[in-house]
This record gives sequence, C-alpha cells and structure tokens, in this order.
Amino acid sequence: MRLLNLFVLALSVATTVACGGGGSNAGEPPNPPPVTRAFDMGFTPWPYDDTVTAVNFVYTEIAARGDFIAHHMDAGVPWQAALDGTAYDPAVEAEIQSRLDNTPANQRTYLAISPFSSDRTGLAGNWGAAPNEPLSAPWNARDFDSPEVIAAYTNFARDLITRFQPTYFNLGIEASELLVNDLARFNRYVTFATQVANALRAEFPNLRLMISVALKSPGSVSADAIEANIGPLIDLIDVVGISVYPYVFFDHADKGDPENLPANWFLQIQAIANGKPIAVAETAWIAERLEVPVFGVDVMATAQNQADYMEELFAEAEALDAEFVVWWALVDFDALWDSALGQSPVARIWRDTGLYDEALNPRPALDTWQQQFLLPR
Repeated sequence: MRLLNLFVLALSVATTVACGGGGSNAGEPPNPPPVTRAFDMGFTPWPYDDTVTAVNFVYTEIAARGDFIAHHMDAGVPWQAALDGTAYDPAVEAEIQSRLDNTPANQRTYLAISPFSSDRTGLAGNWGAAPNEPLSAPWNARDFDSPEVIAAYTNFARDLITRFQPTYFNLGIEASELLVNDLARFNRYVTFATQVANALRAEFPNLRLMISVALKSPGSVSADAIEANIGPLIDLIDVVGISVYPYVFFDHADKGDPENLPANWFLQIQAIANGKPIAVAETAWIAERLEVPVFGVDVMATAQNQADYMEELFAEAEALDAEFVVWWALVDFDALWDSALGQSPVARIWRDTGLYDEALNPRPALDTWQQQFLLPR
C-alpha cells in the first residue's frame, strides 16, 4: 500500500475598523484587528494502516485541515535508473504515481527527498522493488562527491520536481545528522549539495530550496557542532527546515511534559539559519507513554501534553515568522506498526503521535490544530 497525502485552505473574515471624526460610530472604540496566523499548516500522508480505507481517510483529513501537502520521500534513491534515465522499478513508479493521483490539483506541495541512509551516516540505499535496499557495486564504493552520485541525484530530483511541481523542495532531509555523525563525510555532502542546488536553481528559479536540521538539546555537543559547521550548507538554500521531536531526542528531564522544554528549544534555529527564513519540516508529540526498551526510552506523556506542545509550537513558529508547519502523522499507526512495520522499535517512537488515536477518536490537539488553522492566513 502506498502512502498518500492532501490538503485544503480555510479562511476567516476580517473585521472593519471604525474611523473617527464625523462617522456615525465616532467616539466608539474601533473593533480589534483580527487574529491571524503567519504560517501555512500541513501533514504528511503517513497512513495508520496498510489499507485503502486508511489511506483515503488520511487524504480526506489533510484536504480538510491543511493548506498544503508534505510529500516526505525517504525510501532511498533509484540510483542506476536515475543515472541512466531509464524507467524506475515498478514499485517506485507506483508509489510516485499514487501520491500524484491523490494530491489535489489546487494544493501546493512541499517535497522532501534524501540522499542519506536511514541512520544518516552515509549514502542512501537503493529504492527498487523495496525501499532502502543495500547498495551493490559500484554504488557501494561511491560517496556523496562522486560525479555519478551527484548526476543521479540531480536527475531524480529534476524528475520529481517536474512531476510534483512543489513550492518547496528539501534536497537533504535532516542533513545535520550526517554532520553530527561524520563531519568529514558531511563536508563531501556539501560539495554534492552545492552542485545539486546550483543545477536545480538554474532550471527551477522560482523553487524554494531547503535542507532540514534536526534540532538537539540547546548547548549540547551535537547542537554546538551543528551551529559551528553547517554554515556552508545554509548558504545554498532559501529556507531552513526544522525537524524537531523534543520528547525523545532532547536531553532534559521529564521530556513528556512540554512545560519542561528548554527556554530556547526552538529559538536556537536563529543562530543556525543566519537570517534565512525557517519552516517546521516535521514535528510531533506523543499522546501516550513511550517505551522502547532497546533504546532505553521510557517517557510518560498524555493527550493534554500533546495539545500543550502544539500550542507552544505555534507560538514559537509565529514569533519567528515561520513559513509553514508540518505535523508528521494524523492518526496513531498501531495497525501499521503491528503489520507492515513489523513492530519496528524505531517506528515506535512516532506511533502514538496522531491527532486521532488508533480507534480514530479525536484528541484535544486536533481542536488546537483546527482553531489555529481557521485563523486567516
């Protein structure tokens, strides 16, 4: 089953302001200006089960509750086919086409792809009959700065941009993770990104180019390394994306309660972005206890904690004039986790972050989202 998405706009009306001096309402206080929101709002089409019903529900909800659709494609790269300009594996083409078929013609798109392996330590696997297949020769001996890698990725990006016609294109999902894991290889990635970005900018001058940064605990070794070394990559792009899941990837105590977030958990992006606009490329918060013994994770959280985080997120995004906010999953994906995902401990981290629980019962955060969404943009 393919993962799908969509979105739609909601509008509100503005009030008029009474004018003083001579009008019939002279002397009365003016009506307050309407409350607005600074940023667009959207979701990925991550389904809650491997069924047509689940996919259709998610797309319908995205259409009703979002300004745009976020196609986040992190399944690898069809390296040889992209290099040669030949047809992709039927499984790859089916995934791409299903997303296109389910994206409304009148909705804008944020498209994100990745040249990184799932653990963000090296080159992405091959996207063929299955996602992220192990690389075979000669690809397993190539690195980011290999001419063949740069050419194949540029071709793949060009094809997807031409087909999806996105407003925003992220050419490196969580590129900062490679920096933290392997600085020497990250520097080779900067060479790669420079050539890819230059080629795409020449062909698509109106496209908003992005990379995304995975935020860390402020003041941590990882956060300091990102701020010190990511500058050359930031110089290449138009918008700095944020990937942030503080309930699991930050270091503070009692991480399930957003009241305990560090004061500058979000504002730290200002030093990284260096004046560039920002956008929340992906985020979420658990609404239930998170236990992943293999990673030593045990975080208590509630549905109200999730709603509180969303309110905090919106306030921070508004303060920094973010261009958009993407919430990862609309619905808890317990059914998908039990079946297609094989109870993956990694996927467990995000399983219970939906605005609906696994039985499609709405959570308080859904109301928080909708109230924000209904504000005039």
